[in-house]
Amino acid sequence: MRKSLKVLSLISLLSVVLSGCLNNLGNQEDREASLAPNEVSVQTTDNQISDEYYRAVITDGKYNLGISDTDNTNLLGARNMAAFEAGLMRISKSVFPTNQYYLQEGQLIDADTMTAWLSRESETNGEGLNPELPAEDIKDVESSSESTAPGDQPEGQESDESQESQATEATVVDEQIPPIYLNQIMEKDIMVESDDGFSLGGVVIGLSMNSLYQYTDSDGTEYQTEISVGEMRERGKQYANIIVGRLRNTEQLRSVPIVVGIYASTPDSENIGGTYLLDGISREGNNVSDWAEHNEYRVLLPVRDDQSQNDQYNYFTDFANDVENFFPNLNGISGDAWYIDNGLAELNIEIITQFFQETEITAISQYVNDVASRRLPEGVPIEIKISSVSGLEALLVRNANSDQFQVTILN
Repeated sequence: MRKSLKVLSLISLLSVVLSGCLNNLGNQEDREASLAPNEVSVQTTDNQISDEYYRAVITDGKYNLGISDTDNTNLLGARNMAAFEAGLMRISKSVFPTNQYYLQEGQLIDADTMTAWLSRESETNGEGLNPELPAEDIKDVESSSESTAPGDQPEGQESDESQESQATEATVVDEQIPPIYLNQIMEKDIMVESDDGFSLGGVVIGLSMNSLYQYTDSDGTEYQTEISVGEMRERGKQYANIIVGRLRNTEQLRSVPIVVGIYASTPDSENIGGTYLLDGISREGNNVSDWAEHNEYRVLLPVRDDQSQNDQYNYFTDFANDVENFFPNLNGISGDAWYIDNGLAELNIEIITQFFQETEITAISQYVNDVASRRLPEGVPIEIKISSVSGLEALLVRNANSDQFQVTILN
């Protein structure tokens, strides 16, 4: 939910770029030199805007962006990326509290290493984590458009049912080609402060797994393989141990706690972000242990395909009906509900309107505030975006421990 606020807050909080810390996994001397406190000026931000966020480590007045921000190795779409990062930060804070640790974006895994790890294993890439192609299938798959990660549908674009039906008819289930299981790796570096400056106190790694593998051959036939939750868990654990083992090969990381989260990404047809399946920790050695399962799921609202479950989401139906009856010219109302242990944990709602004049946006914002306070569940963080063709017009946010929405009108 609070992704847009988090992005704005973090951009404000982490506004400068940190010079490189650990850029090359194979060069220990360069890595140790880059961390030497006498060679660079290392500090942190003066203020912590909330205990929900880490304070940033700043080196030579700059904050270093992570590989996913500076390179094309980020293969996830916007919805998956938002859920992937937000969930990884929740896992991180459960191990490394924000009042004791500081954050820098991942600097350990460089772009070349990231690309190699996310690729298939082959004669020319022994580091590839995804399975090698059988020799007889290499040419066919390499000449096709192989999907290494699911993307998101463009914002505001509805799927066309006729196109979806035609695509389904042309799709062939393929169990011969081994899927690409791992589609993204995210790294966050956790720093600690001492009398000598800042040093690496921990590493948090997110592994995003495909739930659906797809590729299209030269004839335009689409092939797909569904990947079960059980297989995502087991493959994710294997990848976690391999990655931790590789990181442990450096002196700097031999005794640093490494936390790993396993994320199940969703295909673009679901038009919603995924959820975490597991998280574990390696305190030392090459293996991740203490795995904890996550019982999470996300629901795209309104629910259209399972009428038996609609009663569970009456709060959204009642809210949407009230708003649509008062403002009949709306283009649509949708929601993203995140559940943990079958309880609603977070709710995002987006309202698309034809209105864009200030008085119209003010009127709908006030009415939505009234209806949301009356219809939506209490004790749950909620974010409501009101958008027009011109972009975001208003934002309503309510924290879990509040009974009132904060309303911001942007025009």
